[in-house]
Amino acid sequence: MILKADLHVHTTASDGRTDIAGLVREAKRRGLDAIAVCDHNMCTPLPNLQTDGIMLIPSTEISTKAGHVLGLFVKDIDFKKLRENGLPEAADAVNHIHACGGLAVLAHPFEYKNARPENFDCADFDFIETANSRAPMKIKNANELARRYANDRSLPQTGGSDAHGADELAGSYTEIECSGVDELKAALRAGKTRAVFVRRCRWIQKGKTRLNLARKKPSIKKSVKAVIYFAYTVFREIFGF
Repeated sequence: MILKADLHVHTTASDGRTDIAGLVREAKRRGLDAIAVCDHNMCTPLPNLQTDGIMLIPSTEISTKAGHVLGLFVKDIDFKKLRENGLPEAADAVNHIHACGGLAVLAHPFEYKNARPENFDCADFDFIETANSRAPMKIKNANELARRYANDRSLPQTGGSDAHGADELAGSYTEIECSGVDELKAALRAGKTRAVFVRRCRWIQKGKTRLNLARKKPSIKKSVKAVIYFAYTVFREIFGF
């Protein structure tokens, strides 16, 4: 059996535009079997591990000096300790994830111009995210560079939409060979995965996310910047660049 899991999704608990219930409804509509809730630097409490036929994977996205690291199947990370000296090293984040029994994924590693393979070599990642729907918006070949790096390190690959709203779900996902959702973690740990890229995130979706953040933490400065950025994303959407 091949299951489809979007292994990189955000909710309203951090900077997402859709709550968990809305994500579950859309995930089912789009044919997903599981989603990983990867809110920024937090472990969002989940109502049930399986809701309406969709497996919810407790996860997180940790900001580190080398970039972002996803922790899959983690419910409780001591972020205060991890960040007591500022941004942690990627290796420290990975060690914390492993100590919690989770799986560590290097997320969209080549999304930024200054990204270099040597920035990530010191950490014992379990996977490299090689299909991410937002990464190509900054660096067009970001996913291809991630694939090359995963092959160089002989690491299995994952895909995730990096969705900040239900309308972005399944833009990228992971195919996992397993007998059922109860075996999903074991199948992931065994590296039985295939990263699938479907479509790039739309610029206007990023614009809506920025507006949503401005509404959550209102200030005149943030609101003005959000409106300007939204207008910019509309312009890019219309003229297709």
